[in-house]
Parts: sequence; C-alpha cells; structure tokens
Amino acid sequence: MDIWSILCLVWTVVAYVFAKQIYKKHTKAWLSPALTVPIATIILMVIFGISYQTYSQDTQWIVNLLGPATVAFAVPIYRYRETIKQHIGVLTIAIFVGMSVGVFSAYKMAQLFGFDSEVTHSLMARSISTPFAIVLAENIHGSATLVSLFTALTGLIGMILGDLILAITRIKSNIANGAAFGSGAHGFGTARAQQRNNEEGVIASLTMVISGILMVVIGPTLINLFFN
Repeated sequence: MDIWSILCLVWTVVAYVFAKQIYKKHTKAWLSPALTVPIATIILMVIFGISYQTYSQDTQWIVNLLGPATVAFAVPIYRYRETIKQHIGVLTIAIFVGMSVGVFSAYKMAQLFGFDSEVTHSLMARSISTPFAIVLAENIHGSATLVSLFTALTGLIGMILGDLILAITRIKSNIANGAAFGSGAHGFGTARAQQRNNEEGVIASLTMVISGILMVVIGPTLINLFFN
C-alpha cells in the first residue's frame, strides 16, 4: 500500500467538498471545483514530487464514476421529451455539425503543430465527454490518459468562456445555446447550461450523450477513412 496514493485520494475528496462549498457561496466560473481542485492538486504534486501514476493508483475509481454520471443525464432528457421532439431536426443538424467541427479542427491543429499520431488521435477524440472519449481513443490508437486531459481542458475552457461567446453572438434560443454547450464543453458545459436555464441544460445533456454514442459507434470508421 502506497501512503502517498492514499493521501492523494483523501486530499481529492476533502478538497472537492471544501471547493464545492465555496462555489455555492460564490458562483463564479473560475471558482468551480473542476478548476480549483485540479490546479491545487497539480501544485501539490509538483511540490512533493508525486507522479501521476502514484496519484491515479487509488483515485482511478473516481474517473470511473463518470460513466454512471453521464447516464444520469438521461433523466431530465426524458422529462423534456416533447420539447426535444419538436426540435429534433435542428438538434440532429447541430449534433453532426458539432461532431464534425470538433474532430476536423483538432486534426488541423495537430497537423499545424506537427503532433505525432497518438497525440493527434487523442485530440480528435476529445470532442466528446470523457467516458465516450476514452473508448473512442482506444479504438483509434489514441491515449486514454491524454484524451482525459484534453477533454477536461476542453470542458473547462468551454464552461468559462461559454457565456461570453454566446453573449457576443446574441443568440437567445435555449435550444441553440444548450446544443452549443453540450457539443463544445461536454459535462462541464452541461452543468453550466443547467445553471443558466433548465431547458438549456436538458438540450446540452441530449447533445452531449448522443454525440458521445455516435462517435463511439461510427467515429473510428470515419476517422480511419478520412484522416489516415
């Protein structure tokens, strides 16, 4: 048993509880536990010389909880099923456009900076939420570790900048804004969309889940066909 690994687990849980309480009192995007806890954890790991392997040894089960958490998003989707039926055409287009732009932009950026194939495929897989992205990365020869990092960064940036970007576009539709958050920022974006508006949160959930399922099912074939 590695005492440092156990301490990392205890720190992660305790830090999240405290950060969550602070965020409830001051609901600023930059105070989100998803941002403050990782930053504080990285600083401590550097100070004490703790490797990622040591940290993940007893905290990996927390990552595995993302699967059931993603499935839980289906509950509000069911409640708003009539609204979804009314806008199914627009949502279908939004999902496919979001998937395509996410994969293509990641590929072009990787080519621009000369990344190797593993990093490139990991970046392309980061266009969906983490549980789906890990599966996709494994099927296209990416890295589960890298895609987890890339997906988290994508979600955090989308959550922090999402309000500003949508304000600039002046789009008032909850359907459009929800689809943007779900496609662009995944779980973090869905949480932010829910804070803004219930309907917006539901659409973000739907977009995130369907995008993830489609990318896992057809993504490997399409990526190998068009980008290899």
